[in-house]
Amino acid sequence: AWSALLLSGFRMGAPPSRTNPSGQPWSYAVLDPARYASAAVDLVRRRMGKMLQEFDGLRIDHPHGLIDAWVYRAAQPDPQVAVQFGARLFSSPDLPELSRFAIATADQIDRAVPRYADRWVRELSDEQVGRYAVLFEAVVDAARAHGRDVDELLCEVLSTQPYPVERVLARHGLGRFRVTQKVVLDNPADVYRSENAAPADWIMAGTHDTEPVWRVAERWIASGTAGAHAAYLAQRLVPGERDRARWQTDVAADAHRLASAKLAELFVGPAHNVMVFFTDLLGMRDVYNRPGTVAEENWSPRIPPDFATRYERARRTGRALDLRRAIAIAMRARGAEFASAHRALLGKLEERSRPVP
Repeated sequence: AWSALLLSGFRMGAPPSRTNPSGQPWSYAVLDPARYASAAVDLVRRRMGKMLQEFDGLRIDHPHGLIDAWVYRAAQPDPQVAVQFGARLFSSPDLPELSRFAIATADQIDRAVPRYADRWVRELSDEQVGRYAVLFEAVVDAARAHGRDVDELLCEVLSTQPYPVERVLARHGLGRFRVTQKVVLDNPADVYRSENAAPADWIMAGTHDTEPVWRVAERWIASGTAGAHAAYLAQRLVPGERDRARWQTDVAADAHRLASAKLAELFVGPAHNVMVFFTDLLGMRDVYNRPGTVAEENWSPRIPPDFATRYERARRTGRALDLRRAIAIAMRARGAEFASAHRALLGKLEERSRPVP
């Protein structure tokens, strides 16, 4: 019955991006915008309501699909080629097959950048943003109807955040994901530098689609880039300039200390929301999922039954996240005045955490 709500001839995927330069042909069905005013929005509310009956909050993977989906021709024999030449559903006034859905106008498009670029759409009125937001508002309505606050919706926006997506999330004070292990150190404006986060953002060292930070630190040492990462972390975590050189040298030579520092960085700010994937928390080395691959190992790692014992043993040897130590480091990174103002809490955190090696 729901098939009547789908747009014929198109599929949804992910455009070329920093994470996946070739794009991702997901082959997902696309809701027909002509049906938004009726059953399509009701379908979204009902699906969200079903999930909210069973879970406290929702993590929305790729909210772009609700706001301005990247669509491609379903009839193209090679989906991988098709997705690379796709377009935004509501931001393509120049394409005859999609122009009837366009919300952005031709004079709001920057033809000097690729169609998938974040600033392909340069500006929008509040009324236009409201039209982009129709399906996302259905998600928000469902959350509120089930007694949830809007900030219990987590939006997985990674390296790509088109302007319409940015504006819709901003309507509700929602941020994006900042995955710090992906940082590009020589780009001060990089989206994954922790200091570039906004207070509403969610910051994390890794996700289900990345290697555990413990493996990443080893890779940095093996590749000779650990020194650069340690230097960056020293700027974020060590307030005293004269102490940074030695700290940097020590951390760059020890994968466990480097990984622990990367986790401590999460708590420095300015992002108010910290997420720690369970492999990073517990010191596990299993890769949960390798994107773009099909393998039995993907999505299979689980937390072991004796995780508490394993975690405590790993924490004491610096092979798992010592949360108290990480918060203490982040507090001291705020400077002597901040540390002094919170010395009682800081003392308890450091007393109960493992000694710094």
